[in-house]
Amino acid sequence: MDPSIIELTKKLERTEAILTALYQGELDAIVRASDIALIRNESSVRNTEYALEETRNNFQLLFNSLEDLLFIIDNNGNIIHHNIAVEQYLGYESDELTKMNFLQLHRQEDRSQLQKLMTPNAKEKLVQNRLLKKNGDLIYAETRLSQGAWSKKVVWFAIVRDITIRKQAEFEMKAAQKAAEDANKAKTEFFAKMTHELRTPLNGILGYSQMLIGDKSLKPSNQKAATIIHSSGEYLLSLINDLLDFSKIEAQQMKLYSESFDLQQMIQHVSELTIIGAQKKNITYSTHVHEDIPKIIVADEKRLRQVLLNILSNAIKFTEKGQVCFHVYLIDSRLRFEVKDTGCGIPEDKQFSLFQPFHSIKGTDINDEGTGLGLYISRILVRMMGSDINIKSVINKGTTVWFDLPDILLSGETQKPDIKRSHSDTGNQNTDIPFPPDRVLHELIEFTMAGDVSGIMEWTDIQSKKLPTFKLFFQMIRDLASKLHLTEIQRIAEKKTGQ
Repeated sequence: MDPSIIELTKKLERTEAILTALYQGELDAIVRASDIALIRNESSVRNTEYALEETRNNFQLLFNSLEDLLFIIDNNGNIIHHNIAVEQYLGYESDELTKMNFLQLHRQEDRSQLQKLMTPNAKEKLVQNRLLKKNGDLIYAETRLSQGAWSKKVVWFAIVRDITIRKQAEFEMKAAQKAAEDANKAKTEFFAKMTHELRTPLNGILGYSQMLIGDKSLKPSNQKAATIIHSSGEYLLSLINDLLDFSKIEAQQMKLYSESFDLQQMIQHVSELTIIGAQKKNITYSTHVHEDIPKIIVADEKRLRQVLLNILSNAIKFTEKGQVCFHVYLIDSRLRFEVKDTGCGIPEDKQFSLFQPFHSIKGTDINDEGTGLGLYISRILVRMMGSDINIKSVINKGTTVWFDLPDILLSGETQKPDIKRSHSDTGNQNTDIPFPPDRVLHELIEFTMAGDVSGIMEWTDIQSKKLPTFKLFFQMIRDLASKLHLTEIQRIAEKKTGQ
C-alpha cells in the first residue's frame, strides 16, 4: 500500500480519536510536539508540525460543522472556545462570547442546576435547561457536560442540543390532553346531573301510573295502558341508575362506604325482591344460608345488595324453566356468595364479554334488554371490595356465578341453622318479618296511593328510628320503593291490615 495513503489513514484515525475523546471528556492533550522532537530529526519534526496543523484544521472544521452548540469552559464557567453554531443560534459575536460566563447564557433559575453538574463527582451529566438568545428569545436545550483537558488545563466540554421543537410538541400534547380531560370531566358531571334531574319527573310518572293501575273505575283497556306506562317507567329508571353509576366510575368517583350491618336481614331483603321475578316466570327460587356464616359483617351494604340483585336478576332472566338457587357460605376465611341456575348457559367464548360495558350476549332466545352495564358495574364494585366475579357455565344446563368477600370484619355470632327459602313458600314470603301496627301500615298505604316515592323513603327512615323493632320491615319497604314497586308495597300493607 502506498505509504502516503497509510499516513493519511493514520491522520484520519487520529482525528476521529480526538473527536471521540472530546465528546467523552477524556482528552488530555491533542498532540505534544515537544515530546516528538526529542526522538525525531528536524525533518521529522517539520513533517509532524505540518501533520499537527492539518489535524488542528480538520478538528476545527469538524468542530464548526456540527449543528449542536459546543462550548469549552473552565472550572469557573468562563467560555474559552466555542463553535460557529453558538454565534449563529444565540446571536452573539465571538469576542462577546469569550468575555462571557457560560451560566450567563441561561435563565437565572437554571444556573444552580448547571453548577451542580460542573463537579467531578456529579452523577448526572445531562440536563434540560433554557438558553437566552441575545435578543431575549428562549431556546429549550439539552446540555451534556464532560470533563477533559485543553492547553494543559482542566476544562468542561458542553454540548448543547436545541430541543425547542420537541418541547413545544410536548407542551401542545399536554395542553390537548388537559383539554380532553376537562371536556370529559364536564361531560361526566353534566351526565350525572342530568340523570339525577331525570329521576324527579320519572318518579311522578311512576307514582301516578300506580294510582291509575289501582283505580277500579278504569276500563280494563285503560288499566292495561297504565300498566304499560308503569313498566316502561320502571325500565327507564333502571337504565338511568346504571348510567348514573357508570358516570361515577368514569369520573373515578365511585366509592365504598363500609359499616356493620345484619347480613341475615340483607340476604332476606334480596330474596324477597328476587322472588317477585321468579313468580312472574313460574320458576323455583331458593336461598340457602349456611349455619356458620356470621350474623354481623362490615362492608358496603348498599353496593353488596346491588351486586347480588344484579346477578340474581340475570339468573332469573336467562332461566325459562327449572330453578335459581342462592347460596351463602364460608370457604376458609372468605364469605362466598354463589348463584346457580338451570338456564340456557353462556358459551365460553362469550363469557369474558359479559363484563364489558354496553355489551350483552347475542344469539339467545332471551329478550335482550338493558344498557349492558349491570355486570360491568357489579364487577367494578366487587373488585373494589377486593375480590372478583367468577363464572362457570354449560350450554343448556345452566350457569354458576360466585364471588368472595375477603378480610371482612365479622362478629362471633352466627346465623340460624341453614335457612332455606323457596318458591313454594312465596305465598307467605313475609311471615318471618315483624309488621308494625295497623295505624303505621295505613300511613304507608296513603303514601302508595299518592304515588309519593320520596315520601315513602323519608317515612321509612323516620319510622326505623321511632320503631327499631320493625327495622327489617321498613328496610324491605325502602328496597321496594327504590325499585318503584308501589303496587307490591300496597298489596303487602293491605293484606296485613285486612283491607
